[in-house]
Amino acid sequence: MLPLILGRGKMKKYTIALCILCIFMMVACGKKTTEEEITDAVNDTAVTEDITEETALNDKENPDDAVSEDSAEDIVSDTDSEDTPEKEDSLPDDVSVIPADFDASAYNVDADCFTLDSLEFTKNLKAGWNLGNTLDCQSTDGLNAEVAWGMPFTTEKLIDLIKESGFTSIRIPVSWGYHTTGDNYVIDEEWMNRVNEIVDWAIDADLYVIINSHHDNDFYYPTEEHLEKSLHYLECIWWQIGDRFRDYDEHLIFEGMNEPRLSGTDLEWYFNKGDSQGVASLRCIEKQNQIFVDTVRKTGGNNTLRYLMVSAYAGNPDITMDNGFVLPTDPANHLIMSIHAYSPYDFAMGFPGYNVWNSEKVSELSFMDKANDYFVANGVGVAITEMGAINKKNTASRVLWFDDYTKKAASFGMPCFVWDNGNNGIGVETFAFISRSGYKAIYPELLEALTKNYQ
Repeated sequence: MLPLILGRGKMKKYTIALCILCIFMMVACGKKTTEEEITDAVNDTAVTEDITEETALNDKENPDDAVSEDSAEDIVSDTDSEDTPEKEDSLPDDVSVIPADFDASAYNVDADCFTLDSLEFTKNLKAGWNLGNTLDCQSTDGLNAEVAWGMPFTTEKLIDLIKESGFTSIRIPVSWGYHTTGDNYVIDEEWMNRVNEIVDWAIDADLYVIINSHHDNDFYYPTEEHLEKSLHYLECIWWQIGDRFRDYDEHLIFEGMNEPRLSGTDLEWYFNKGDSQGVASLRCIEKQNQIFVDTVRKTGGNNTLRYLMVSAYAGNPDITMDNGFVLPTDPANHLIMSIHAYSPYDFAMGFPGYNVWNSEKVSELSFMDKANDYFVANGVGVAITEMGAINKKNTASRVLWFDDYTKKAASFGMPCFVWDNGNNGIGVETFAFISRSGYKAIYPELLEALTKNYQ
């Protein structure tokens, strides 16, 4: 019962005190206590301590107990506990992910595939589709994680349909953290192979392909307190991904993170300009973007020139730009800004919100003008990697919205990737776009409105 009553720090102190008391009792009773016996007693205490620490850490970090993005709140509260060891978030001194003898120059670079600048390349992505709620599921159930949120296993037929439907690009959200082991986050080989298989289907279908680190916010939580582990996670993951896909040409794009944010707090999705906690988090995200870029470049081969997407706070372009976001340094100068915009919120995502759209409301898409001035005008492409409007029994208005939205985005050279989570109901989160079992567009008129402005 004692471990249940006392915190880990208090348990540690209690155990040491008990050990010392026992030693004195042995002396008082006339038993000879040698230096070796005292040392053994202290070592036994340390073993008890280690077991208690390991059990507590396993309980806290077990992904089975943290299968939602909100679980980061538990990690923060545990780490802030007065009974938590001060160095709990520190990494072992011998942890290293990059082999000491690695020679990037040993790998060839096909420079002819990467001659376009960021703006011209980004324009080529045009209309894209998200394979949502699939490889991004937060599950530790091996390959079955792909169907943990109700979607069927992805097929080559589905990927071919995406191309045939008029899409130029596909974004494949992937959660990696729940498929890793050890301090260096070694990715499960079967999981890596499955991602690789779907990427190859998309490449074979002549699609541009984005892979990212999606529902992994718990692993790269953007605070100074967690920054060391966050940077290490991103380095480990992107070293392995870069190593696997080093030889792929420009059709494969890496996106470092997805919506990094202070999940489990009041600032999760929005903070006021200048908010100290929010701005501090954005500064952490800038450092996380930098380690992503640096790590991919170090893997050599085509990764030295690969086009890379970097992330905004929670994907939100406005609060990111309003608080002086700084892009990472990239020797290849091949960065693309990834933003998400279900805008205006009350029409596109909020429920009930409002359900009627007309062209007089286009001014509510002003985030694009702002992103154009902040990024595009300075030579950095912008991709709207998530967008869409939920079903409110308002197909006609959604058609008008998709048309206005993509027309404006295309005018700035910004590709749009519709979010598709397979939810084909009415109301909250109903972003279904393509039937994955019927192999057809659920709303052909929406598909036409989305793709026509990129032809």
